[in-house]
Amino acid sequence: MKHLWIVLGLLGACGKGEEAGREAVTNESAERDHAAKLPPPTPTVAPPAKPAKAPEPEPTTPAEIEHARNQAMIDGRDKDVLRFCEMSKLDDKSNPQALLGCTLSACRIKDADTARRYAHPLAKAYLDQAKRVCIQNQVAL
Repeated sequence: MKHLWIVLGLLGACGKGEEAGREAVTNESAERDHAAKLPPPTPTVAPPAKPAKAPEPEPTTPAEIEHARNQAMIDGRDKDVLRFCEMSKLDDKSNPQALLGCTLSACRIKDADTARRYAHPLAKAYLDQAKRVCIQNQVAL
């Protein structure tokens, strides 16, 4: 109501007349009615948290161990990679990519002795790559 008198006073002072004042009041009333018809804002609710995924069973066969090691490499879980490397009992005749993955994981967690053990049988191309990554992690091979 206070706004009505202010608008009327301003319009009267400006010489607009009573007609313009009534029009302003009508527009203000229409806006208020429109705002009253709008539904109230709905509160935002966070979606329910998903339950934690159950840990996968420990791999037992060589194929399962290899798959688990590769998945751990993809996911960046270096400690799990090394655990699966130990389970695989990798040696000089093992897949050089598996040896490289084990070497890089050991370098990333700064385990120099383990990194050297897995890097020892690597061919020159793989060894050069391992050295570059290990140097970035302050591990010398």
